[in-house]
Amino acid sequence: MPQLVLHRRAARYFERLDERMKAQLRAKLEILARDPLSMPGVKPMLGEWQGFYRLRHGDLRVIYTFDPAHDTVVIAHLGPRGDVYK
Repeated sequence: MPQLVLHRRAARYFERLDERMKAQLRAKLEILARDPLSMPGVKPMLGEWQGFYRLRHGDLRVIYTFDPAHDTVVIAHLGPRGDVYK
């Protein structure tokens, strides 16, 4: 199973979420760590975000990359849909 790493910026946003949302997102991220590329709802990104993947969780977006050589999933950005792509 790949290791799941949160970037400092994503970890700070995660810590500010309410407990219910944290529990839901934590469960979804654990499923993501098991199968990062073929989880339902995951889409590869294009343009300047090429090489990253997007996972939708309600109004939140999880932007991540997967490094198969190191078996690591890095959560680069986590935030509301309108702000995460800026």
